[in-house]
Amino acid sequence: MERDPLRFVWRTSPALNLLAILLLVLLLPLAFAGLELVRTAVDDAIGGQAFRSGATAPFLPFVLRLPEQIVEEPITLFAGWPLTRPDFVLATVAALGALALVAGLAALILGALRTAIAARALAALRRAVLGTLVSARPSARDEARQAGALAGEIAAREGGLLGSALIQPTLTGGSIGLAIAYGLVVDPWLALAVAAGLALAGAAWPGRAIAQQRATEARVAEGAALRRGLSDLVRRLPALRAHGTGPAESARLTADLDRRHAGVRGAERRQALASALTALAAVLAPALVLGTGAWLAMQGRVTPGEIVATTVAVLGAVVALAALMRWRRTLIALRALFEEAARSLGGLQSRRASGRTEAQKMLPGAGALVAQGVSAYDPSTGARVTGLDVAIAFPAHVALVGEPNAGPKIVAALLAGQLDPSMGRLTFAGVDLMAVPPPERARRIAYAGGDTILLGASLRDNLLYGHPAPDSPDVEASLAEAVTVAGLDELVHARGLSGTVDPTRDPKLAQAVVEARRAVRAALAAEGAGGFIDPFDPGAYNRHATVAENILFGMPVGDTFRDANLPAHPFVRAILEAEGLTKPLAAMGLSIATSMIEIFADVPDGHPLFERFSFFTASERGYYEDLVERQTERRRGAEPGRDRERLISLGLRYIESRHRLGLLDEAMEARLLQARGAFAKLLPTSLQPSIEFYDPERLCAAASLQDNLLFGRIAHDRAGAEATVRRVVRRVLAERGLDRDVLRVGLATRIDTRGDTLSLAEVAAIDLARCLARRPDIVVAEGALQNLIGDPALGLVQRLRRALVGRGLVLAMPELRPEMDRPPFDLVLRFERGAIAALEDRRRPSAAAEPPARAAVGL
Repeated sequence: MERDPLRFVWRTSPALNLLAILLLVLLLPLAFAGLELVRTAVDDAIGGQAFRSGATAPFLPFVLRLPEQIVEEPITLFAGWPLTRPDFVLATVAALGALALVAGLAALILGALRTAIAARALAALRRAVLGTLVSARPSARDEARQAGALAGEIAAREGGLLGSALIQPTLTGGSIGLAIAYGLVVDPWLALAVAAGLALAGAAWPGRAIAQQRATEARVAEGAALRRGLSDLVRRLPALRAHGTGPAESARLTADLDRRHAGVRGAERRQALASALTALAAVLAPALVLGTGAWLAMQGRVTPGEIVATTVAVLGAVVALAALMRWRRTLIALRALFEEAARSLGGLQSRRASGRTEAQKMLPGAGALVAQGVSAYDPSTGARVTGLDVAIAFPAHVALVGEPNAGPKIVAALLAGQLDPSMGRLTFAGVDLMAVPPPERARRIAYAGGDTILLGASLRDNLLYGHPAPDSPDVEASLAEAVTVAGLDELVHARGLSGTVDPTRDPKLAQAVVEARRAVRAALAAEGAGGFIDPFDPGAYNRHATVAENILFGMPVGDTFRDANLPAHPFVRAILEAEGLTKPLAAMGLSIATSMIEIFADVPDGHPLFERFSFFTASERGYYEDLVERQTERRRGAEPGRDRERLISLGLRYIESRHRLGLLDEAMEARLLQARGAFAKLLPTSLQPSIEFYDPERLCAAASLQDNLLFGRIAHDRAGAEATVRRVVRRVLAERGLDRDVLRVGLATRIDTRGDTLSLAEVAAIDLARCLARRPDIVVAEGALQNLIGDPALGLVQRLRRALVGRGLVLAMPELRPEMDRPPFDLVLRFERGAIAALEDRRRPSAAAEPPARAAVGL
């Protein structure tokens, strides 16, 4: 990558830069004509100087005026158009207007060229950075991170410089040259005044820029010192209170800050002086031209129009010079970033080149994986392997056994290209794996391990991340197989049941769900499990739903009627007041808070039991403890309305069958049913889009697929209810051909990049399913078993062995249990202290336990 921004911009778009420079050069004659129009407007149109000798005067004659020492008389190249004075004035105004339009059009074209040049430069920068980063070696991760940060800093701070990198110097140079050239045409002494004024202005601006930079640095240093001092003071507050040293500490900090501020004051004074000198120079440039012109006018050598036109040219040059100085400051800052980025990218490219001693090659589907004297180090864990000499003929199933940091993890990372050998050579079918492009390597050898990177997208997009053809017709079959083998089918099905269906987009599925609702109810009744579901009945209270759900009898759309917003919503408050439920719900909330405080009194914050079963979070525990104490002693808090809303919120989340605190009786349930009717009847038209009520004959788009299938709540107080209901639901869906739709809905659900809703085992399974979905020749599974124990781990190993029959599998595990070794692995490598402690080759009867020296597995 080019270190100089100017050369970088020129190389990325030479044609556009040449076009912009050519346009500026073509504008110089127009600018000269504009100055002549200014002179004409002052001398002839206003002063009438051209009409002293007759009724007409030539409009826009082109006369070449040279110094008298060269040519005594001006040379007339074009005599102009003879016009009367009224027509002359109109023509002057029209010409000035036309020139303004041309200037605006030229500015528009230059702006478009600037944008195009900057876009090409940034695109070239992105290509250079991306091309280097995606091919960077694993050992260069820190350098790659730094190069990416520098590229982002360049894009953020270029401030339009890339687009005007060559345009601004050309524009400034042209403006200065035009001013001097026009002065020469008018009078050599006037040209000298122009040059002197512009030289004075040009000399003053760099000092101002330096003074501004130093003043800014001084203010930043003072701010950093203030932050450090105040932070240190906050840290010392306990000592201040204990020893009464507040006045002394305040005096110490004030003296230190005053001392530092003295430097800021000095820098600001120098900045003010430099700014004053710059302003003086900017004013002196046109003033010098005006003074020289006045002196020459007394001698009859120049006209007022020529003085005004020359002054306009000088003012334009001063403005362009100021823009050039601002451009120069940006260039200095950007050049440092370019040099650092070029140095980082150059280092990455050299490391890439030195790491690949042969041309990039493609991998075959099968062959011998040979490690010769391979050693490697993992800087993230500090683990290493040494002296790895082994040959494995694939396809084969290989078990890497040992502690996670004792070798299996590093060997798996080596095979997948996550680590580079620090010594030795690693080849597959005679091809050096370091010479294989990463996409080709990932296509042949898929790696599931390390830190799983989740996308902020759908589960399907996450599972197809890295798939070479995610839109191919057979991708659904391979995806379904990968989900099953990785053990994600239960997760996908559960997410599908928790997802929603839009009846406007998929009316057939919506109707099928409504019909399956009746089939689920019939299947449960046939098994004698009809009581496991408490259905949504407009005239009955659902004892397995929250109080809020019973009042709404529907699903909120948006945030208007979310649980957290209900106690403060004016309409909901009005319904509760009208039905006399405000005080009972607040009393219910107080009972809940009191019970929670007593039940979890000895349970520490952060304990899983507290997080799962308590009505409030650990951070809210202190608030509710204080609230209960005040309510018990009948003391009012500072915000009684807020206290009442928080208590009502607890009451609205109560479920009698789950929490079993005995706070609901039939009378209270009847009052809540009356509130339900009032809520539905009195709901304003403006709030109707905020909730979708339950209807037995249609699908509720805001409710989950499971709620629509059950159209009720699972009875929490019936043993085995949830497992039975889920089994029946899955059977009904399979019988009616809806299981694939449920999986499709589950795959469409969105997951976040942190995986907060997923367990560690599920995150690892997603990474494994990614590998399986693209059907590689070899799967290297390093983290698949890390968070699994017992039967789940055994089931995953068996599914992987069956799915990869005829293909390669390298499985890292802490121990190989006998039930996992059926059928036996083709090769078992046992690691201790970063080396192979035992090698078992099950393909050759004589190799039951070979020493960890060179060993080979034949086809």
